[in-house]
Amino acid sequence: GQAQTGTGKTAAFALPMLARLDPEDTTTQLLVLAPTRELAIQVAEAFHTYASFNRQIKVLPIYGGQSYDNQIRPLKRGVQVVVGTPGRVIDHI
Repeated sequence: GQAQTGTGKTAAFALPMLARLDPEDTTTQLLVLAPTRELAIQVAEAFHTYASFNRQIKVLPIYGGQSYDNQIRPLKRGVQVVVGTPGRVIDHI
């Protein structure tokens, strides 16, 4: 079966990872791959919410259907967490 929604699956892996980030370091420290655009957006929103304790931590969702410029600009400025779909992540690499 499938795990129910709202059971804390995302928090279970996001919170320990966020605790290990160095907010002073603006390089990408965590890459999360999601199989779909919708899940990438949902996971990025969850990471953003969980990271709200520290405004220095930046989260960026990257997925197809968005302009590359809108993704490259924040990447150049620095984000610690990237949540993306495999295809778009490969495009950026």
